[in-house]
Amino acid sequence: MSKQEIDGIIRKWLNGNEPVFKDVVEHYYYQLFAFAQQMTPSKEDAEELVMNAFLRLWQHKNRITYVSRPDEYLFGILRREIIGHARKRILATEPIENIELTALGTVDHPELFLSEIHTRYQKALDKLTERQRTVFLLSRDQDLTRQEIADKTGISINTVGNHMNAALKILREEMKEYPEAFLLVLLPFMGSLY
Repeated sequence: MSKQEIDGIIRKWLNGNEPVFKDVVEHYYYQLFAFAQQMTPSKEDAEELVMNAFLRLWQHKNRITYVSRPDEYLFGILRREIIGHARKRILATEPIENIELTALGTVDHPELFLSEIHTRYQKALDKLTERQRTVFLLSRDQDLTRQEIADKTGISINTVGNHMNAALKILREEMKEYPEAFLLVLLPFMGSLY
């Protein structure tokens, strides 16, 4: 389906033709699902996150009238769903009396664990070329899209994508022992992937 066709369907939906929303879902579902599956360990979680994103879109459809790129808006909703899901997984707690004493481990100083994550992150950043680091940090810290980064740095949008992919590969490798921490580092960056 072309951009004009999907934009027309979205306009119909916004004008009250609610049954065409299924066409919006069908058009974006597989792209969103593939993206969510890269960020979550479970197929079921990815499906639920995508459906939650569509639900949020439905609930806040009045906001989409002011959006020029519905696909980016929808991916932004999904990104926030993934962030919330990741936070719940990391912050999930269980009463201590339900846990075997041996399962508690020996993390007497959690600040050492956080220090290790920070060290790994810095080490990964140091492995990036200057251009890769610039592109990654513009994306992560300023939440710029690929096009905005290309405009700001004077390089093509394809080159921006190549730098992002290379940076992610290095960061993923360096932080592979801390997948949840890598996900939290990556989350602000995901919006600029699309």
